[in-house]
Amino acid sequence: MSSILDGLNAQQRKAVEAKDGPTLVIAGPGSGKTRVLTSRVAYLLETRNVFPYRIMAVTFTNKASREMRDRLTRIAGTEKTGDVMLGTFHSICARILRREAQHAGLDRNFTIYDSDDQTNVVKAALAELNIDEKKYKPSSIHSAISAAKSELITPEDYKPDSYFNEIAGRVYARYNAVLRANNALDFDDLLMEAVLLLQRNEAVRVRMQERYLHVLVDEFQDTNIAQYTLIKTLAGKHRNLQGRASSIDRWIRVGHGA
Repeated sequence: MSSILDGLNAQQRKAVEAKDGPTLVIAGPGSGKTRVLTSRVAYLLETRNVFPYRIMAVTFTNKASREMRDRLTRIAGTEKTGDVMLGTFHSICARILRREAQHAGLDRNFTIYDSDDQTNVVKAALAELNIDEKKYKPSSIHSAISAAKSELITPEDYKPDSYFNEIAGRVYARYNAVLRANNALDFDDLLMEAVLLLQRNEAVRVRMQERYLHVLVDEFQDTNIAQYTLIKTLAGKHRNLQGRASSIDRWIRVGHGA
């Protein structure tokens, strides 16, 4: 117990020992939010005796994920921490989609296209549609596609509000068709497809909501619609959603406290 709370101040200890239910910890940059998140996971494992596989801890960067894993292993040991679902939004969604591929309508061996791959597909789609990429830059078109996916808008649901977005919508449909034909997803797909899987398949949603008793998120204020919908859905049964944020503005604006 002392190894978990050692070196934490009173406010940090309060966050680590918080009771069940939605919790938001507001702290500025460099104030130890990641350390508190790691200690909270260790506390759940060591003091609350929560099974590792029932905990999900989400970060925004691979660096933060590695730091959390290393710290957690030092505190609680590999045996207790190995089954904790810990990683970035994208890595966790990739694992979920590979595990539930048959329910998501995917081949579990799908490829994840990087930025260069995505740009090449956009350029190919523009060419196939006879759209001049000098007038409609691939980077701008891809940004529009990425923004739509971040808001969970599929090609079928895409409703353009300008001529540019009408072009982007046409490219979006072709872009996604090419990805699927090549058994590939882009980074935004990882989040959107995971959310759509949970929304559309009740059996998978119920099973995953039961599994993850605690969902913890670092830098909560940076979540977009897809990310927030994912974690809120996963925490929908037990409601043990704990967020660490540098500010409260976004939390209030998008209704995270609901």
